[in-house]
Amino acid sequence: MRFLDDRLVDTFDAWLSWGGVMRVGAGTEDDAVLIATEGQIINQASWEELAQHDQDTAWEIRLVTPTTFSSKGHHVPSLSPATIATSLQQRWWTWNRRLAPPRIDRHAMASVLATQDFTHSSTVSLAMPRNSGQGRLSSRQIPAHEGHLRISGVEGTEATRVFSRLMALSAYTNVGSHTSFGMGVIDAVAA
Repeated sequence: MRFLDDRLVDTFDAWLSWGGVMRVGAGTEDDAVLIATEGQIINQASWEELAQHDQDTAWEIRLVTPTTFSSKGHHVPSLSPATIATSLQQRWWTWNRRLAPPRIDRHAMASVLATQDFTHSSTVSLAMPRNSGQGRLSSRQIPAHEGHLRISGVEGTEATRVFSRLMALSAYTNVGSHTSFGMGVIDAVAA
């Protein structure tokens, strides 16, 4: 497990010692039951450490699960460093605005971050039954991206430093829309 907030370590330790039984799902009888036999912390960071992590200039990013982005209620067909950065920045602002990087400058990012895109478009369904109360998401096909990309930035620029901080955060959260459905899991490794 990876922890961003170390106050959760004691909670999960107690969960494991109690028996490690956790229901995963939407709260229905179809939920999966997971039983952990042991746990290991593989990564831990504080907000301060993430805010100082600005030295990386290139990343190999694998989209582990289908990833989609939305803006103003519409799905965004393109995938760019700015869309990834904006998504991560929103999460950082929600959880710790004091240490969050400044607002994303899309033009600056486009001018200093080069992308090799090996992703492809796909269509996924959230497979939500019509009576689930999820409205427009019920039984709807959603455009997504799958694959991997390589992003590299110009060393010493503010946009590259901001992107580096946000990529450090990506180890602890999903990106894009519909993350509560498991979408947007990425694996970003500094190259």
